[in-house]
Amino acid sequence: MDIFFRDNEVETDSLTDTYTKDTILSYISHLVEKQEQFSYALLDIDNFTYIRDAYGLEIANKVLYDIANEVKSIIGNDGVLARDTDDEFSIVFKGIVEYDTIWGLCHTILVKINEFQIPEIEGQTMTVTIGLARYPDNAGTREDLILCAQKALYRGKTKGRNCFIIYLPEKHKSIIPKDERQRALGAMSLHSNIFRFLTSTDDLRIGIINLFNFISSYFSVDHICIQTGKDIFLQKINPLSKVKEFKYIRDDLIRVNMNRLTEVLYVSDTSNLVRARHEELYEALAVQHITSTCFCEISYRNEIYGMLRADMAGTATEKHLWRYSEMDLLLTAAKTIALILHYTGKRFENL
Repeated sequence: MDIFFRDNEVETDSLTDTYTKDTILSYISHLVEKQEQFSYALLDIDNFTYIRDAYGLEIANKVLYDIANEVKSIIGNDGVLARDTDDEFSIVFKGIVEYDTIWGLCHTILVKINEFQIPEIEGQTMTVTIGLARYPDNAGTREDLILCAQKALYRGKTKGRNCFIIYLPEKHKSIIPKDERQRALGAMSLHSNIFRFLTSTDDLRIGIINLFNFISSYFSVDHICIQTGKDIFLQKINPLSKVKEFKYIRDDLIRVNMNRLTEVLYVSDTSNLVRARHEELYEALAVQHITSTCFCEISYRNEIYGMLRADMAGTATEKHLWRYSEMDLLLTAAKTIALILHYTGKRFENL
């Protein structure tokens, strides 16, 4: 055990049994003062808010505990783990700054967490995003080092998550991570755009087309459409998509897998469907080379009009993890369309 933890009073997080944020910050200050080389990583659990909303607080806390202990098991004596915020952790790798070594450690964490199974959320693939900076290579103070790690983490999130970024000044110095207020304002702006596209014209068909063009471009979605009856309605295929043809997916295959609380079916990794014994849905997606998908029910009260569907497609190695904010926007779009249909008395076949 490092001399710091032997000679100082340290605190642990009661939920995850890792060190607290204050403890790890003091440890970083100690290493900087002693001018000892180390690497500092920020680890964020991807889409944890979705887990909490879909499964409840008790199971979400169990997920935090299990992942924290899995990470501790992975890093062993190479690192010290602390919980910073709700779903964000930090790791200090004392004496480890060589790029290839750090790359290997981060890669191992990523792979192991992808493979890690939590019984309470069977079928869900857990992923993390990691941003890492090195002392003294990247910064000479604690605050500057943390900022470098935040920039690397932010780059990982915008890249699509389920990845790790090792801070390199020539690539990441100009990044300005958004704070909570900026992220909230950005989300507000995106939601505002949804309402603007759908309500700026009396022709709902044109509004949906404009909205799909925006979502396809902004989020780089390969395919977005509405499924109604046994048809695909108003589909938009991204010009950059490697797959150029998408077909209807049976309604019963979707509904049997849909979360009735959120009215959303989210598949981050289609291979999980095989493990969960949903082979038919897996085959329906695989034949269209869909690697991840999100279905949101278009409904109001007891009336169901169809489903909003968004797909990412490509090879098995080209996986896109839906962000919670993206699914939130898709669900908002679905419910807004349902409201307009309800109050205008229209249906998709009449548009």
